[in-house]
Amino acid sequence: MEDEGDSGMELIVRRLEWEDLPERVAWFNTPSVYTNMLVEVPMSLARTQRWFEDRVADECHQDFSFLMRSQGEWPSLCAMGGLTDISPRHRSGELYVVVRPGETRRGIGSAVVKWLCNYGFLRLGLWRIQLHTFEHNEAARRLYEMLGFVHEGVLRESALHHGDFANRHVQALLRPEWEKQPWRLEGPLPLSTNTEEV
Repeated sequence: MEDEGDSGMELIVRRLEWEDLPERVAWFNTPSVYTNMLVEVPMSLARTQRWFEDRVADECHQDFSFLMRSQGEWPSLCAMGGLTDISPRHRSGELYVVVRPGETRRGIGSAVVKWLCNYGFLRLGLWRIQLHTFEHNEAARRLYEMLGFVHEGVLRESALHHGDFANRHVQALLRPEWEKQPWRLEGPLPLSTNTEEV
């Protein structure tokens, strides 16, 4: 999930939809994804559909799909992400991103993170966006650091992950830190963007 921009690539953003769920299940059942996420595998479509039905009306969780269009091609689903555990009282939320297996290292992940942060701070009025990564996921932590996230510490053996207790690193971006980022947006949040501009 490192930022190596793919020229001419446009991301189109929309809400996560029912039709996306089969691909979501396939992605999360891929080792390159589930080894970096706190999810139970194998994931089933039926359980994911129930999760979606419970979540779609919950304003504390906002999930999006990101479609890639390159050189006039028909858009294809390339990433999913969102803000979870949104607290209006504390003005905070937790960010997650999943890039289609095999599509990493093209700048998609960084573009999605930037869009979600702009959405969280601009549209939701958040003060803090945080995220967690497992010990082995150094590439993701480097990316988040490049985007302005600050490493705050390690939650030691805080999650049972594939049979072992695992450390989780905490990184966060505060509103004043986001305001200093060159990719920060000030006006309306676009639903279509070039990855080189985000």
